[in-house]
Amino acid sequence: MTNICKLFTATFLVLLLMSGMSSVKVSTAETEPPQIVGSFGVAINALTGEILYNKNAYSKAYPASMTKVLTATILDEQIKDGELLTVSRNAADQECLCLGLTAGEKISKLDAMKALLLLSANDVAVTIAENVADSEEGFADLMNHKVKQLNLKNTHFVTPNGLHHPNHYTTPYDMALITREAIAHPNVLKVLSTQTTHIKTSMQEKTIHNLLHTMPNAIAGKPGFTDAAQHTLVEYLKKDNKEVISVVMKTDKRAKYSDVQTMANYSFDYMQTFSNR
Repeated sequence: MTNICKLFTATFLVLLLMSGMSSVKVSTAETEPPQIVGSFGVAINALTGEILYNKNAYSKAYPASMTKVLTATILDEQIKDGELLTVSRNAADQECLCLGLTAGEKISKLDAMKALLLLSANDVAVTIAENVADSEEGFADLMNHKVKQLNLKNTHFVTPNGLHHPNHYTTPYDMALITREAIAHPNVLKVLSTQTTHIKTSMQEKTIHNLLHTMPNAIAGKPGFTDAAQHTLVEYLKKDNKEVISVVMKTDKRAKYSDVQTMANYSFDYMQTFSNR
């Protein structure tokens, strides 16, 4: 009788274990990360820095104009509010996208930040670099010093605008942390979050619109493109009390927005599931 009880108990334990293994498999399948078109992507918890979605998140790639998020951060740290920047001939001659600056033209810090982040103006990026650090090379030193302060291991910047250079690179994860630092600056977050704004210099005025805010849950963002980088995009998104920074690199024009949304939606669901455990 005792042996029968032992056999029954052992059989029950085996069946229970198999049932548990099956449940684990189902649970894992249910939380399988979705696919994105981009070669590199990440989504992090904007409050803690925890990685929520990872597709080659630590791999180096070219950021293109996402670079300007760091340029704006350094501008905010180095130049006083209300201070005017003066445009050089070198800055005015930059490859466009541009605001269309002329040598000798003056632009305020805030208007420069608007043109940099919302219009992605390369001439404004160089104007910022030259006014902050006297040269693009000097500004790159400041950028890489900031990279070290943030303890980023796989990032090196050469230009303030993200125009292609083989030694100008970052990773999705590093770019997410750069953006996390940027949105801690009220001036930068305010500009990145602006939908429509007016830019005024000593020689021109312009109204610009930020189309990123048509995306669900998007608070702020910066796209980029070069032939080498392909399309890139970073977005800061909020849903209820959850905050996510989502970055895609080396994707196509149509997919960059859906890639970011796919990673963000998965991350919001993950944060909800995790908080319920």
